[in-house]
Amino acid sequence: MEASMFARRLVALLLLILSVSACSSEADIGEPFDFSKVSPEWKAHAAKLAASSPSPIGINVNAPVDWTTSYPFVDIFRVSRPFIVEGGAEVTFDRHGWIDTFNGRGSVSSPMLWDIPPRMLPRGDYVVRWDGKGRMQFNCAKVKQEEKNRAVIHLGGSDCGLYLKIKQSDNSDPVRNIRITMPGGICEGNPFEQVSDASACGERRFLSFEEHAREIVFNPAFLAFLRDFSVLRFMDAGDTNNSEIVHWSQRPVPEDATWQDRGFPVEVIVRLGNLLQRDIWVTLPHKADDDYVRRYAQYVKAHLDPKLKVFVEYSNEVWNGMFAQNRYAREQGIARKLDENIYHAGWRYYSERSVEIFRIWERVFGGAKRLVRIMGSQAADPWMSNLLLSHKDAWKHTDALAVAAYFGTEMGREGAPDPRRISQAQLIEHASKVDIPRLLAILKKNREVADKYNLPLVAYEGGQHFVGIGDDVNDPKIKALFTGVNRNPAIRRLYDELYRGWKHIGGTLFVHYAAPSLYSKWGSWGIKEYLYEPREEAPKYDATLEFIEKNPKWW
Repeated sequence: MEASMFARRLVALLLLILSVSACSSEADIGEPFDFSKVSPEWKAHAAKLAASSPSPIGINVNAPVDWTTSYPFVDIFRVSRPFIVEGGAEVTFDRHGWIDTFNGRGSVSSPMLWDIPPRMLPRGDYVVRWDGKGRMQFNCAKVKQEEKNRAVIHLGGSDCGLYLKIKQSDNSDPVRNIRITMPGGICEGNPFEQVSDASACGERRFLSFEEHAREIVFNPAFLAFLRDFSVLRFMDAGDTNNSEIVHWSQRPVPEDATWQDRGFPVEVIVRLGNLLQRDIWVTLPHKADDDYVRRYAQYVKAHLDPKLKVFVEYSNEVWNGMFAQNRYAREQGIARKLDENIYHAGWRYYSERSVEIFRIWERVFGGAKRLVRIMGSQAADPWMSNLLLSHKDAWKHTDALAVAAYFGTEMGREGAPDPRRISQAQLIEHASKVDIPRLLAILKKNREVADKYNLPLVAYEGGQHFVGIGDDVNDPKIKALFTGVNRNPAIRRLYDELYRGWKHIGGTLFVHYAAPSLYSKWGSWGIKEYLYEPREEAPKYDATLEFIEKNPKWW
């Protein structure tokens, strides 16, 4: 797990701690919110939330990185690291990231399925195919067969996945269009089940991953996992934080060598929503110009199933000082003379630019019926939530106030137990009695702000937040405690309390952070540790599914 995944939360975490520290451990969250007494305006906005599914829980889709354990694509080269130039190689690349010229010295390399424990890897015989003339080397994998422009390699025998090296490439016909596909395929018409060969399909046509990777795209197990969730948020998957994209010509496209560099193309996002019949939540780059916003909206309008909704959010956590989008918003807010306070100017700019983007989408879609326009705020600061919605009547073009709902933020802070000296049981008890009640109290204040504008409250992210802060991140005792708690069956209790409390205080859609990912010193964000982990071995996942099963959409 990259340090950046941890760093993106640091400022939010510190401010949340300061905000809730004044609350008592017996924080009062009052009587259950009465959804029968909401206004017609509130009902109209809330009716859009998770319209395609009765599930009250959505999921954040992870970035397509080489260490992902979500295994989203049947072609694992889609998540390969952008090419690394090694050993004196001199290389130029085309606009899609494929080799254009190569001087033949050293190598052009890329890892994938990297640094993943062998027990979590999807083992098997993978087929490598490519166009052009050249020579490849497959480090960490066993080569079982080689022929012109094709090889069969076995993955799963080591903990380093695959380190692909291009040793030669003909400049008149360079190596390109590499595909590395999982074993097996699907029976036509059923993209949710992987089969080994045609014998499993009966009279239906067998579509092998090798021959049909571009048509199939998604790992069937990944699709099956996502079906339990009502909304798919593509913040990490879309490489939103610190994005440098301004113009439509800079966007990622399906033809790119890897999607790790700039995230899922919009074509892939829409295809996933259509396959699953799930609403999509897009987070647009903070520097994107109006033409980019318009073209993005036009593509979604033209290709997303008309029955589905699209959640539209301007960037991600623009209030968070760890991100380039925060600095950009402050600069723009000061340039527009929105406030003398530089931080408030940034918040006002975020509100103002959000509405500008919403209006572009409204024009493209012919209204807001299929749109869920999201105003994202910081849970720790209900005052900010009010400012964002009130600025130039932004609430009139907004469908929901969104905040993060994390528990487990206080370990090592004054008044909290020292994580070096407590057991997993003690940590769970503290989170249950202190941290979750405090979190719910502050979430309730945000819901009251949303009520003021007849808007529902949603959680754009949420779940546990047990992670070392500062130098503590490298303490092996703290890492062992926090990763251990995430694997402890007793954490089910905390997830149940979080979800039931969220419903109690009047929350609506809750979008968990995040899809399966490795647990490490940087955090244990995945709802389970790897895609193929059984439900009975993944307590957070099990608790979430149980809540979904017992609590269909209540708003």
